[in-house]
Amino acid sequence: MYGLRFHTAVFAAKMTKKLLTLTGRKGTTLPGQIALRICPDLLAVYGKILGQRTVFITGTNGKTTTSNLLVHFLREDGRNVISNSLGANLIQGIASTLVEGVDLADYHDQAVVLEVDEATIGNVIAHLQPKAVVVTNFFRDQMDRYGELDTVVEMVGSALKKAPNNTTVILNADDPLVTSIAPEGKQVVYYGIESSQFDATSHSEVRDGKFCRKCGSNLQYSLYHYGQLGFYDCPSCEFTRPTPAVVAEDVKLLQEGIQFNVGSVTGFINSPALYNVYNALSAITASTVFGVQDEVLVREMGYMKTQLGRMERMTAANGRNLMLTLVKNPTGFNEVLKVVEHETRPVELVIILNDRYADGTDVSWIWDTNIERLHQLADLRRIYCSGTRAEDFAIRLRYADLGNITELVEGDIASVEQALRDLPDGHMLYILSTYTSLYNIRDHLLNQGGKEYAPENRASVS
Repeated sequence: MYGLRFHTAVFAAKMTKKLLTLTGRKGTTLPGQIALRICPDLLAVYGKILGQRTVFITGTNGKTTTSNLLVHFLREDGRNVISNSLGANLIQGIASTLVEGVDLADYHDQAVVLEVDEATIGNVIAHLQPKAVVVTNFFRDQMDRYGELDTVVEMVGSALKKAPNNTTVILNADDPLVTSIAPEGKQVVYYGIESSQFDATSHSEVRDGKFCRKCGSNLQYSLYHYGQLGFYDCPSCEFTRPTPAVVAEDVKLLQEGIQFNVGSVTGFINSPALYNVYNALSAITASTVFGVQDEVLVREMGYMKTQLGRMERMTAANGRNLMLTLVKNPTGFNEVLKVVEHETRPVELVIILNDRYADGTDVSWIWDTNIERLHQLADLRRIYCSGTRAEDFAIRLRYADLGNITELVEGDIASVEQALRDLPDGHMLYILSTYTSLYNIRDHLLNQGGKEYAPENRASVS
C-alpha cells in the first residue's frame, strides 16, 4: 500500500531493533537511521498515515518531562499513544519511534507525542504535519552543536512557519525569546505563571535574551520567575508578554513537590522545581488542544510525577533516598541548585560531567553556574565528581571554595556506588548528570533493587 521501499525500510529497521535488543542495547536511533537510508521519504509516508494526530514538543529544557506528562494524560483519556519517551529526539530517533510504534494494520486511533530537537524540527515538521507544536523555553545550551542562542531561536521560528496553517502553536508566554517567534496566520495559545512564591522584582542570575528581538531595546521587567522568564515589555515598541490562556497561580513549595492552581483546580507535581510547573502547564495546554476530557485532567493534575531522571526521586537498594536529575546548561543547573537549597536533611552530591557528542563537547557552561550558592547549605558534606570532564568540574568547585569537600572518582557508576555506600542514614544524595550517563545510572540503580520513591508527606515547608 505504501510502496516496496517503505515496507523494506520498516522491515530492516525492525530486524535491527530486535538484534540490538538481544545484545542489551536500547536501539533508539540505529533502526531509524537504516530505515531513512533505505527510504528517504519515510517520515512523509508516516505523516500521511497519521494525519494530524501528532504533537511536537521542542525547546531547550523540559521536552522529556512535558512529553511524558502529555502521554500520561492522553493514555488516561483512553488514547493509544506512541512517544520517544527516552529522549531520542533527532531525526533518526523519531524515525525509530514511528517504525516501532505505528501499527500499519491498525493505526487509525493512534496518537504520537514527539519531543523534537531544536535543530531537527525544521527537517521534520513539513513531513509529519503536527496538530500542535509546544515550545517550552530557550536558554544557552550545547553551543558547540547549536551555535549562539539567536541561531536556535531563529531555527525554531523558521520551522513554525513551515507548519500547516491549522497547526496550533503552544508557547510559553513568560519567555520573550519564545513569544518573539509566534507565527502569523496560525492559532497560538499561550501558557504562563501568574503568581509564585519564587517571584522577584530584581534578578542576579544568568539571563539570556535581555534584548527585544523586534527592535533591539533592553527589555524591562516588573517580575522575574527565573532566568529571563517573567513579566516583561519593551519600552521602545509594542512587544510585551502576551496574556496566557492557561495560567498557574499561587505556586508554592511543599515538602514533596510543588502545588499550584489552574482556575479552580489544584495541581501537584512531585518535583520541587519551578520549571516543572511550566512543563505541567504546557502538557495541560496540549491536552486541551487534543480534547482530553476535563474530568481526566482534573483527576490527573492532583498528582503528577517526573520520571526518567528528571528530578526523579528514588530509593536505592540500601534504603537511602536520592534524587536523579539531568543537567546540561547553566540555567537548568542553577534551578536544580535552588531545589538542593531547600533540602532539610544533610546533603551529599554526585556531579557527573561528560563531553560526548550528545552531552555537548563544550563544557565551558559550568563557569556560568552559580555553584557558589551551595555555601548557603547548612549541612553539605561531600561532592563526588565523575565523568569524562570530572577534573573540570573539580576545578570549578575549587574556585568556588568547595575544593575541600570535593572528591574525584573514576567511573560514573563507581561514583554513585561509593556515594551510596558512604551515605549515612538520614542523609540525602543528589545525583546531577549530563545526558550520556543519566540512563546508565538509572538502569543500574533499578537493576540493583532501587525503586521509585513513594511519597508520604506533602506538608508545606514554606
